[in-house]
Amino acid sequence: MGAVMDPAERAPGHPLVRASQLACYSEWLKVEVALRYALTYPWSAEAWRDVRKPIPWLLAEQHRLRRAGWFN
Repeated sequence: MGAVMDPAERAPGHPLVRASQLACYSEWLKVEVALRYALTYPWSAEAWRDVRKPIPWLLAEQHRLRRAGWFN
């Protein structure tokens, strides 16, 4: 087995989760997590103006996935 790397030894700027690792999550889960985060995080007024823009798209995507049966 390989040795476990100490987090302090990681290269600076090295992401914890690579984009290729996100491929294992379903579209449904990605949309649900994004919606929950956007709607429950305490955004500042300036940030909320930018955060609320994709919410209609996320809701439409959620509806499309539910109709397609992705949540099962």
